[in-house]
Amino acid sequence: MASDTMGDRMVRTTSASPSWRDRLAELYAYRELVGNLTVRDIKLKYKGSILGVAWSLLNPVLQMAIYTLVFSLFLRIVVTKGPYWAFVIGGILAWTFFANCMTGAATSFVRNPNLISKVYFPIEALPISMVLANFLNFLIPLAVLVEVLAVAHIPLGASLLLLPVITLAQLGMAIGLSLAIASITVFLRDVEHFLTLGLQVLFYLTPVLYPLEVGSLPASARKYVALLHLNPLSWYLDCYHSVLFLGQWPPLDDLLPMLLFTAVTFLGGFAVFVRLRPRLPEAV
Repeated sequence: MASDTMGDRMVRTTSASPSWRDRLAELYAYRELVGNLTVRDIKLKYKGSILGVAWSLLNPVLQMAIYTLVFSLFLRIVVTKGPYWAFVIGGILAWTFFANCMTGAATSFVRNPNLISKVYFPIEALPISMVLANFLNFLIPLAVLVEVLAVAHIPLGASLLLLPVITLAQLGMAIGLSLAIASITVFLRDVEHFLTLGLQVLFYLTPVLYPLEVGSLPASARKYVALLHLNPLSWYLDCYHSVLFLGQWPPLDDLLPMLLFTAVTFLGGFAVFVRLRPRLPEAV
């Protein structure tokens, strides 16, 4: 039998309030569109840039140099194993991917009103393609980092096999949160501004620049270690640090909550989007 027409899909979508499973099935059917939007986002990011994708390498290196100078020399943050720069660079890459996804999500729908209100397609492809574009920009310097760590004789053990699991977990978490943020921002535009401030605060509450080890922190900060470990992002960062810096298997009290949080945010983000989807074309 012939496949459904676009009009049939529109009737089903607008009249039946499809579940997140239906949305995922339709998104898969439009996977070529998602790929094209992802390529478009990458091209727009580096349009007119002389260095182009090289900025995905240069930016984290410059940040690493600055933070290493400030935190290791002036604030005396120490790590128990290996050079501080090697500890910092992995965290910066993971944080940059997360932060770029969150800020991009806030404008995914509100800056494309004509597409959402006048053209039929799975509009969740907009934030998802943005996340995928940032994910590709994350993978390039991450692959280079692994090579650099090997050359610098940073111990990379069998735990490196878990790196794809950690990166895909962060990808799933970013997609879920981005869908929720993109949908909510349509109705509450202040989210974009709160998000900018919130990310600045969250950066210092996440172990990007310091390990969550009592002996590595100033005495005044040691009493907050248990509290900081409640930050879900700390589970992802600790897993990255274990694999890329310590050459060890991540602790289960980081790995298991990370995987659970990924599942909750991925499914929860889709649930928020499905709930708000019928009202988005009019509200945007």
